[in-house]
Amino acid sequence: MSEPCPHTERTDGVCVACGDCIHDVILNGACFYCGTTDLDPEAMSPKKTPALIPAAALKPRR
Repeated sequence: MSEPCPHTERTDGVCVACGDCIHDVILNGACFYCGTTDLDPEAMSPKKTPALIPAAALKPRR
C-alpha cells in the first residue's frame, strides 16, 4: 500500500485535495468509499498470519 496523503480534509473517506482514499474494504472486496476492487483484503487486514513454527519447537502430544 502507498503512503496516505498528508491532507486532513476528507469527504466520505476521500481526500478533497488530491482524491486519495482511505480504502475501507467491505465484504465483496471493494472499497466502501471509492468502489475500487483493485485491493488485497488480506494485506489490509489487521490480522496477520502467524509465522511458520520451526520444527525444533514442535513437541509431540502425550
